[in-house]
Amino acid sequence: MSLFGALSIASQALLSNRIAVNSTTKNINNSYTEGYSREEPVFADVPGSGVSVEELRRVFSRALFKQYVSANQEREAYSQESTILSQIESVFNDATGSGFSEALNYFFSSLHDVALNPDDIAARESFLGAARTLIGRIRQSYSSLEEIGETYYGKLLNSVDRLNQLLKELSQVNKFIPLSKGSPTYNQYLDQRDKLIEEISSFIETKVTFNEDGTVNLYTAKGFALVLKDRAFKVSADRDSSGIHLKVNGSDISSSLKKGSIGGILSGIGLVEEWKSRLNKFTSVFAEKVNQQHKAGYDLYANKGGDLFTSDNGQPVDASNIVLAFDDPKKLAAASSTSNLNADNENVKALIALGQEKFSELNDLSFGEFYASEIVSALGSKVASVKNLYENSTLRFNAVKEKVKELSGVNVDEEMIKLTKFQKAYQAAARVVTVSDELLETVLGMVR
Repeated sequence: MSLFGALSIASQALLSNRIAVNSTTKNINNSYTEGYSREEPVFADVPGSGVSVEELRRVFSRALFKQYVSANQEREAYSQESTILSQIESVFNDATGSGFSEALNYFFSSLHDVALNPDDIAARESFLGAARTLIGRIRQSYSSLEEIGETYYGKLLNSVDRLNQLLKELSQVNKFIPLSKGSPTYNQYLDQRDKLIEEISSFIETKVTFNEDGTVNLYTAKGFALVLKDRAFKVSADRDSSGIHLKVNGSDISSSLKKGSIGGILSGIGLVEEWKSRLNKFTSVFAEKVNQQHKAGYDLYANKGGDLFTSDNGQPVDASNIVLAFDDPKKLAAASSTSNLNADNENVKALIALGQEKFSELNDLSFGEFYASEIVSALGSKVASVKNLYENSTLRFNAVKEKVKELSGVNVDEEMIKLTKFQKAYQAAARVVTVSDELLETVLGMVR
């Protein structure tokens, strides 16, 4: 081999190892950068010219990344749903005094004092106070549920705004990826692409397809396009009497969204509506049965009893509008006839008996049983179930995240060993250049 040939090979080795040193240094510098995928220089033997760096390979697994995205969107959904359920639970948590089981019990127990002394105005006042307390707690529970629903609808709208921003950013990154192919920024764009997909998947259930040029297409779970290369499709959200509607390009995707924080919020808002419905059912049946019995009696004015409960808006009574129909304690219809109004307690006793009666409208349960089992216990079971799903999904997410980190993350010790290796190779190549140059000078000096 000629000295010029040796010098050429050594020079090429210098260049290749300098690229490797720079790449390894970049890995070390980004060892704590979230979302960074380490690079590996791929050396190729060049016949007659030594070695070259064919590519800086990004250490990345598409299959593993898809698992990561799936685990991420599942965990986010259960996280949101679990949080909303915990807030619903706090509305009916009798242990902390936020439920109304005590008020319900007091409603019926206060009737006993009226039964003992049917013409006792103080006892009648006390009962009306108990009734006001009960309907106050019912309305407060309903109002709290509405507030939770409104809060999370606002959060949903904010999430959709952020999602649209991310989809647009991804389409822009898709635009630059093919243009940067072969440049040092190519892997950076790929990292940015994957970070965007990760964040998008935290909002909405997605499916990713990788294109040959490094770009991606993103779809909803049911296949509606969110991003097609450099084109982003806007997601919109609104609501009407039938519920909340999320649309992409005019198509309603609400029912297909199960994962991601948006899916979790939608599910959580659905649970808020379900428990509002259960509360309304309890309230409307309670008001109907009590009114029905109260109207069977007579008050201290010898008038037929009227409704004890009514609504404040002219609509059928439910948890949002229930109010006491009168404030005059003498209008409480305690008697069963007008013959002995001051001592007749038969209708009060019938009202007390309602507390233990079971109603087909309440799944053959009493008022107290329905509240305890269909509202409080059912909610507790749902909370425990979703919390368990969230914990399991978090374990799965962490396991997959650890695998991604093991594959694509930077191990500083390993990179330091590589750096030493490439530096030694660089120094050796530099020594060859020096020796070759000295030999050339010697030969040229002999010629002179």
